[in-house]
Amino acid sequence: MNTEILDRPSDPVGPSVDVDPVTFEVIRHRLLAITDEQGATLAAISGSPHVVNANDFNVGLYLPDGSVAAMGRTILLHSASMALITRHVIEDCEDDPGINPGDMFVVNNPWKGSIHAQDMGVVAPIFFDGELLAWTGAMCHMPDVGGSRPGSFCNDATECYQEGLQLTPTKLIADGKIRSDVWNLIMAHTRAAPAVNLDLRGLIGANNTAVRAMTQLAERYGVETVKAVMGGLIDLSDRRLRHRLETLPDAVVRSRAYLDNDGGLNEVYEVDLVLTKTGDTLHFDYSGSSPQVEGYINCTSSGLMAGINAALLPTLAYDAPWNEGLFRAVEVHAPEGLICNAKRPAAVSGGALEAGWLVEMTAVEALSKLVACSDELIGEAQAAPAGGPDQFVLSGVNAHGDPFTHVILDCLATGGGAYAHRDGVWTQGQHNIERQKISNAEDMELETPLLYLRRGLVTDSGGAGEYRGGQSMGSTFLVHRGSSLKATCNGHGWEAPNSTGIFGGLPGTQNIRDLVVDSGVAATFAEGSVPQDVHAIEGERPTMHGRQGAFPLSTGDVLASVHQSGGGWGDPIARATSALEEDLRTRAISPEAAVRLYGAVLDADGHLDDAATASRREEIRTDRRSWSRAEQQDVTAPGDLERVRPLGHALELAAGTDGAEFTRCRCGHVLAEGSGPWRQRAGERRIREVHEVSLATRLSEKLEVRQYACPSCGTLLSTDVARPGAPVAHDIEVVG
Repeated sequence: MNTEILDRPSDPVGPSVDVDPVTFEVIRHRLLAITDEQGATLAAISGSPHVVNANDFNVGLYLPDGSVAAMGRTILLHSASMALITRHVIEDCEDDPGINPGDMFVVNNPWKGSIHAQDMGVVAPIFFDGELLAWTGAMCHMPDVGGSRPGSFCNDATECYQEGLQLTPTKLIADGKIRSDVWNLIMAHTRAAPAVNLDLRGLIGANNTAVRAMTQLAERYGVETVKAVMGGLIDLSDRRLRHRLETLPDAVVRSRAYLDNDGGLNEVYEVDLVLTKTGDTLHFDYSGSSPQVEGYINCTSSGLMAGINAALLPTLAYDAPWNEGLFRAVEVHAPEGLICNAKRPAAVSGGALEAGWLVEMTAVEALSKLVACSDELIGEAQAAPAGGPDQFVLSGVNAHGDPFTHVILDCLATGGGAYAHRDGVWTQGQHNIERQKISNAEDMELETPLLYLRRGLVTDSGGAGEYRGGQSMGSTFLVHRGSSLKATCNGHGWEAPNSTGIFGGLPGTQNIRDLVVDSGVAATFAEGSVPQDVHAIEGERPTMHGRQGAFPLSTGDVLASVHQSGGGWGDPIARATSALEEDLRTRAISPEAAVRLYGAVLDADGHLDDAATASRREEIRTDRRSWSRAEQQDVTAPGDLERVRPLGHALELAAGTDGAEFTRCRCGHVLAEGSGPWRQRAGERRIREVHEVSLATRLSEKLEVRQYACPSCGTLLSTDVARPGAPVAHDIEVVG
């Protein structure tokens, strides 16, 4: 990946020796198996909820220059991070203090490869007969590295110095022995020293596993053969991705996401992407994003690269080995000083879940719209997944009298975005976590003063569409025993629809959180029942904000949360009535939402009336045909047009006999010449009440929802989020 931020090797590695196909495949599978063994070692030693329950870690093997040869399939964000850490170790430590057999280096500095300081990586060189064969690395999210807030998500920070320990490349192990001075330094900076101790030992153990396995591999097949296979895998992935890109049209695709900051800076920021595909290359331009701010929501270049990788790998490289070869075709432009490429000493402890998260969202949307210009690849396109987690960190003294800091991981059980051919998966989990897990309920109730009142799917959470987004999980907790408890809750997507739909699909729900103080639920228990609906629980209800920060909790308090879910695909009133009937039966959609979002008509028994629904949906299309148009004059195309390619779901590029191209709705109505701006000639409706398109009820005064429909057939073509007064967007421009 060639960038203005940190250059990566881009020349083909090429095999140094010929390797027969059987040996190549044997070694390839062994490399992947080694990363699995690394992950198992880390989990066995650490025992951390982040590692065992959330898979919030990654491992990998790297060429001597730091190029990724093989990576673990857990959190994709760390795939870029570990490679950056390795390169910074080489750059900073090669001369002094030196890189030798038996050494390991620790890094958690966000400007040296880590996404935020809580992500601590340990990398080790692998020598064989005195020659550097490869590098190995392991990284996981630590429960706490100091700073102003337990868990080190320092929402009150205005600069990185307030966010805890941030180690630049530092030798942690020299000649196989732990440096006690460095170890003690790390332990002195955390509120959770026992947990961090085990996490670090797990990272070291994971690297030792890889060192032993790679040494055995070199002994069996020879150093040059192993290197040749690693280099050959990189070249293979490079060729496969470039070939896929060449099948797509050259195009410019635009995506913009909004980062609301309610409760903190009271502003809305933008992560803006212009993706240009030319030949066999992708150029990601984030230069239009907001400047960095005095809040902890910025991310560094590590977070920027992580977000791009997490979108690229599943969307375009789903059948290729995941390694450095996939990054060669990628160029990134993001000048330092942006919210998504913050310059030191910006506060960045929340960046992985804030600006960095929206980098991934914009990249997912742009890449999905690009592949949706291909009949062959449109099945890989996806509406936006969950737009950002509502973090919940609880600290204090538990029922056993032990101090604790615990990150509640229920926010990971989010619904997936919809596809062109199917609904999003319920509780699919975050798009960047390949092997998703969430908090173990029994473990959490044992370790923290929380009891579950409810944990289950949330009706109406998925974005509406012809194919709807998957449902997210919601949780309701009762505080039970414990003392000196403080919760820290922060998340965007509070007043901004981040989980946007695609091609007319509607956004998934935003983050929702309720607090009931001194609820009296214990009395309900005494009556023999467990309350399920937080809205039916009596008690004081303080106002919640997106960035609530730290607040006290006491026995009897109830905290409930609903997490963002994936967006919908296509016009909701095009959803098959049979699918809608099943949604009602399984409570994926409520009767109220079926009427409001899907144009359904229900009989007295709550069942779908097919004939009445068809009539109601035609009324909705008729109303859409009356929406105002910025440009009233239609485009006239000469003669019959022949379809060239899709431009998403309901739009397509068509050409006349003279070769002139036009954008038209699939009903045949022409909206623009070529693939030029078409929204000006579509019917437009602007919405201030976000509940009209989602389960959510809050929308920032700095944002509005815009809908565009075909003036001929009334099909909903796009649902956009924009600032009031902002120019009308044009998201897909095919240029070749």
